[in-house]
Amino acid sequence: MPTAKDYWEERFGEIDVNSCDFSRSKPSNALAGFCKNYLKNDAAVLDLGCGGGRNAHYLAQSGYVVCGVDVAEGAVELCRKRFALHDLTGTFERGTFDHIPFPDNYFAGAICIAALDHVTYEAAQTAIKEIRRVLAPEGVILLTFDPPDTDDDLLDEADVQEDGTLVFVRGEQSGMVFRRYRDEEITLLLDKKQIISFNYSDTGSRIIICR
Repeated sequence: MPTAKDYWEERFGEIDVNSCDFSRSKPSNALAGFCKNYLKNDAAVLDLGCGGGRNAHYLAQSGYVVCGVDVAEGAVELCRKRFALHDLTGTFERGTFDHIPFPDNYFAGAICIAALDHVTYEAAQTAIKEIRRVLAPEGVILLTFDPPDTDDDLLDEADVQEDGTLVFVRGEQSGMVFRRYRDEEITLLLDKKQIISFNYSDTGSRIIICR
């Protein structure tokens, strides 16, 4: 059976940077407000789980120093090619949620958009510690989580782990990991005292700003 890494490698490895319409690869709707309210113009920002670079692209165009990290080498290479194609500056490295390849106190801000719910709860706990390790003392984090009813129609294609994490073992998403977080689980994961704001998008995604 494919692993989670296999799933993401295949997904991003299939994208041809020369024929891809990147104008359709829009950043998160939460990103502009986060930048305006919490980041200085030239701040160094980590994009953890950068994927195809939609959010990193926006950050670079907006004048931020962008560093993207993803578990899939295909995603890292895609982002590098995308930035070269659009004459943007950014650093992209392969890494994991439990090992972000940057030193302590390196970033003024960090984003993790619809990515932290693609690992187990234990891995998410480690990821939060890692994000906070590489964040400067006054740094701020933007996180989003998909709605808790995501993939309702595909539950028969997944095995449910002890912590509630779904591991897809059949169908087109085979190998993908997804955890359907309840609001209280997110609050517990992040520590309520560290949360600055907890809001909802029109589609039910949870948008959290924390330290």
